[in-house]
Amino acid sequence: MHPESLGGSSVKSESDREFAKLLDLAVNGQIDHVGLARAEQLMQEDRQRMECWVDHFRLDSMLSDEMDRRSIVDLVDLVAASNEADSPETGTLAAWLASHLSGRTMPWIAATALAAVLLLMLAPRFWTPSNSVVSQLPHRTDSSGAIAMLVQSTADRWKGRTQSPAMLSPGRLQLESGLAEIEIYNGVTMYLEGPVDLDLISLDRVHLHHGKIRAVVPEQALGFTVTTESVQLVDRGTEFAISAEYQGLSKVHVFDGLVDLYPIDQPDVDDDKPGHPVHQGQSVEVGPAFATRETELDPDEFPSASAIDRSVEQRRQRWVQWSQQFAKRSDLVLYFTFENPRDHKPHRQRVDNLASPPQEPSQGTIVGGESMAGRWPGKNAIGFYHSADRVRVRVPGDFPQLTLACWARVDELRGANQALLLTDTFEPWQPHWQIAREGVLKLGIGQPTPQEARAMRSPSQPLNSVTPIGRWMHLATVYDSETKSVQHYINGDHAGSNQLPSAKPLRIGTAEIGNWLKPRTEGGEPVRNLDGRIDEFMLLRSALDAKAIREMYEAGR
Repeated sequence: MHPESLGGSSVKSESDREFAKLLDLAVNGQIDHVGLARAEQLMQEDRQRMECWVDHFRLDSMLSDEMDRRSIVDLVDLVAASNEADSPETGTLAAWLASHLSGRTMPWIAATALAAVLLLMLAPRFWTPSNSVVSQLPHRTDSSGAIAMLVQSTADRWKGRTQSPAMLSPGRLQLESGLAEIEIYNGVTMYLEGPVDLDLISLDRVHLHHGKIRAVVPEQALGFTVTTESVQLVDRGTEFAISAEYQGLSKVHVFDGLVDLYPIDQPDVDDDKPGHPVHQGQSVEVGPAFATRETELDPDEFPSASAIDRSVEQRRQRWVQWSQQFAKRSDLVLYFTFENPRDHKPHRQRVDNLASPPQEPSQGTIVGGESMAGRWPGKNAIGFYHSADRVRVRVPGDFPQLTLACWARVDELRGANQALLLTDTFEPWQPHWQIAREGVLKLGIGQPTPQEARAMRSPSQPLNSVTPIGRWMHLATVYDSETKSVQHYINGDHAGSNQLPSAKPLRIGTAEIGNWLKPRTEGGEPVRNLDGRIDEFMLLRSALDAKAIREMYEAGR
C-alpha cells in the first residue's frame, strides 16, 4: 500500500510525514519515550500506520536471521548515515550486503535485503506496508476516548471481561466482585466494591444502576454528579458515598463537605437552585418519589482506600503462604522472589534460589539491577532499565519439558527484543525467552541453520491486546518435546501455541534474566535489556497445564 493512500487521501498528511520520521528513528534505535508515545497515538488514529510499524520490524527481524543471526544494528547504522536514496552510501550498503550475504544465501535474498535497505533509506518519505503480517494481529483497543483509568484493584471480577480494564471510556462498567479504585481525568477518585453496576457518562457525570461507590472530589471538579433511579447528587467539593438498590432506594453519606440532592426528573440542576443539602457526617435515604429521611449509616460499609489496602495486604499474605508451598515442588529448578533484603545491599549481589532442594549453584548474581517496588506494597523487584542490568544464572542439565514463568512490568515496547531469559549462546536446542520487537511473548529455539531456527519460533498474541503496557502481568511459556508443542499464557489465559516441526530436550547452561550477554569479537550488539522490572521468576522441569498456570496467576495477582 502506497503512503498516499493512507486515510483515503491523495496527498500525504502532516501526520503521515510525522509518523514516517518517528518510524525512521525507531528503526535506527534513536527514538525516545516522547517519540514512542506520539507514534502510538498516531497508530491509534490510523491502523495502516500500525501495520507499517509491525511490518518494518518484522522485516528487520527476518534480515537479522539471514545474516547468520548478526545484529541488524550494523545495517541500520549505515542506513542512518544515508540521507537520500542516491547518496554515495548506497554503494557502500550494496557492498556491505554483498560481503555479508555472498555465498551464504540465495541471490533473491540479497536482492530483497538491498530493497529493504532502500526502503529504510526512503522511510522519511515513503513506506509500503504488507498486509500479510498484520492480518493475523487482533485490532488494538483504541483508548484515545478514555475519560478514566483503573488505578488499582484487588480480587476484582468484571462482567464481560477476562482481565481488569485499564483505560476507561464512557460506557457501562460492571464490577461483579472485589474492590477497585478509579481515577477520572478531572481528578475525581471513585472507590467501588462489587457487585456494582454503573455508567461512566462523562468526566463530570456517572449513573449508578446498582451497588455502592465512594467518591473523593477535588475543588476543580465541583459539580460532579452521580444519579440513581431516585436521586441526582451534585457534589459541592467533598467526599461522599452513595448506594443504589434495585427497589429504587438510594442512600447517601457525606464524609466531608457538602452535597445537594435533587429529584431525578429535575432537568436544570445548577448552583442557583440549591437542592436538599447533606452536610458532613449526615446520612440520608431517598425513596423513588424523592422521599427523604435522615438515617444512620456505618461509613465502613462503603469502599475506601484503606479497605483496598487491607485487601491487598491479605492477598499478599496468601501469596506468601502459596510461595512457601510452591518452593517445595520437586520439579522446581529456579525460583527467585527477590524478597531477601540481603539481595539488594551494595556489593552483595547474590540472590537465593528458593527451589528446594536447589540445583547447584543455588544462587543467581545480580549485576547492576536496582531494587524497586514490586507488584505488592512492600515487595521488592529488580529493575532492568539500564543496559548493564541483569541477573546471571547457571542451569545445568537437559529439559525434555520446561515451564518458564514470571511476574513482570514492561514499561515500554521500544521496537527491540527484550530479554526474559536468554542463554549466553544460541546453539542448537538452547531457548531464548523474550518479548519480541513486535510486542509478543516469544520462545526461540536455537537450530543449526537460521531457516530451521525461524521454523521453531513460537510467538504469542500481542501483550498489549491483553493488558496495557506499564502494568504488572504474569507471563508463562510451556515447552514439551513429547508433544512437540509450545504454549503461551498471559495473565493466566492461553495466548498462543505452536506445533514444532521437531523437538528435543532443551539445555540452558549459563544465561541471564532480563538481559543478554552474547560473546562476540566484532560488530555492534543489540541492547536487549528488559525495559521494566521482574519481582518473581520460576523455571520448572515439567510442562504445566493450563489449569496450573491459571492457579499460579490467581495466587499472585
